[in-house]
Amino acid sequence: MEHLKQVIKAYEKWVASNPEVVCDVETTTKWVSYFIAGRISNSSVVSELVYTLSNIMVLYNDRIIHNARQLTDAARPANDALENDDFLDVSGSKICYRLKVMLTTLEYCEVFLEISAKRVFGNRGKWIIIAVLQTMKALGRCFILMHSTERIITTPTLPTLNRRTFARKGNVSKSSGNNKSALNAQSYVYILKRSGRVVRRVEGAPPLQCRSFKLNEELNEKRREQVPKILIQAEYIYIAKPLIHLAAMGMFGQKSWKQYILALVMDLASINIYQRNRHLMTKRQQLILSHRCINLLLYIVRSPVYERYTQSKLNNFLTFATNSIPIFKILTEPLKEYIPHWQNTYYYLWST
Repeated sequence: MEHLKQVIKAYEKWVASNPEVVCDVETTTKWVSYFIAGRISNSSVVSELVYTLSNIMVLYNDRIIHNARQLTDAARPANDALENDDFLDVSGSKICYRLKVMLTTLEYCEVFLEISAKRVFGNRGKWIIIAVLQTMKALGRCFILMHSTERIITTPTLPTLNRRTFARKGNVSKSSGNNKSALNAQSYVYILKRSGRVVRRVEGAPPLQCRSFKLNEELNEKRREQVPKILIQAEYIYIAKPLIHLAAMGMFGQKSWKQYILALVMDLASINIYQRNRHLMTKRQQLILSHRCINLLLYIVRSPVYERYTQSKLNNFLTFATNSIPIFKILTEPLKEYIPHWQNTYYYLWST
């Protein structure tokens, strides 16, 4: 057991020291999942398992780098600390952060769980698993929305850390501070002996004129009251969309226009509310909204539009590409074979 702990600590130290190398390893692992597809028996399950594990590895490595960065920031004076990024900007309590980690893990695993449930329990079991997963995700997102200052929740719930940006910021900080941070580390932090927790000394606090002298709970409550209710309502519509869409599919069928139009209308209603109040949103929230607008294009690969319009045009394009440039046959033939499977498995896109 001690040997295992030492291995884990060594791995965490290596990840914290080499974020760019770790990013390359994770990308390679994801490409392996694409290569496996169709080349072995049960390839859909195996490739999805590899892809799921690679995403969970990304999440775990992000948390390692996140914790290492917190330790580094705590060891610096407040005015020398690295600028926060989206991953570190966790509004709300520790419960919200842990819930985000759980929801992100669930989002990474949901397709694998659905495929496995269909293989083991049949089509009925698959839809039961889907309903349970989407209900859990909706409840978790509602809890985060009610108990944090967020107006719009990302997918995945916990954004991935930009390793290259992080590395650049770290290099700039090292070059500007030289050995200053190393010399001051002892004077600005104190490590508790029993818990190992890092505590910043009074000397490492912000300048007097920058202090608010208010409790975090009071600040969060004030910020929460400033969030316009209309933006909260827009996010509730977006959160409720998967459950309402699932219910509509159960009532009208998977190929019905009613369930398709209902989901599209809810997406458009939520986005329209956000667009009309765009001036109240931060740049990061506006970027998330832009991604949601782009994701509307994926409705052309949802049923029933895919079967009636998109499928034939896509096949004609792939055939034209194959006949025009024969070397493209290496790519187009597998695409023709796997696109129906991918459309049926991935393109309901309730989470995006």
